[in-house]
Amino acid sequence: MKPSEQTETLVLRCQIGDRDAFMELFEQFQPRLRYYVMHLDETGTHAEDVLQEIWLTVLRKISKLKDPQSFRTWLYKIARNAVYGKFRQKRRFAQLYEAELSPQVDSDEEDLPAYGPDRIHEALNIIQPRHKEVLTLFFLEQMPYQAIAEIIGCSIGTVKSRIHYAKQSLRKALESGNE
Repeated sequence: MKPSEQTETLVLRCQIGDRDAFMELFEQFQPRLRYYVMHLDETGTHAEDVLQEIWLTVLRKISKLKDPQSFRTWLYKIARNAVYGKFRQKRRFAQLYEAELSPQVDSDEEDLPAYGPDRIHEALNIIQPRHKEVLTLFFLEQMPYQAIAEIIGCSIGTVKSRIHYAKQSLRKALESGNE
């Protein structure tokens, strides 16, 4: 069974009240979700509270999820809303600007240079939150543009633009660390 089919089965089981299925979903997604939340909340001071809030929301609302195949996108949308909701509560909400124009991206655009995971994680901590978010969803979570667009509430073109600029920003952060 493919991982996506396994997740879909777990979601269906959760929707009929199977607590063991919920625990399996929790164990499957918690580590990656923690990473995502920690990178959106740069201070990390609210991460555990936010994670608890996310899973409580999932538990309360999973029965209303119409398409079990969309669970991962739905989960990350809940996570994003929880993190930014916490920012608003603490009056630390950072406005995500849409001022970037959609770039003309060549298909020959060179990929990011090869660096070790530790160096990449250090560089991710330096770049802007909106860049960090799309890179995390695109590269680490391997989500398609459409799913990312749904999670962050923008168009696919904006997602492509953010990924383009985020890669540039990450490249600069990586290169500055080599000096």
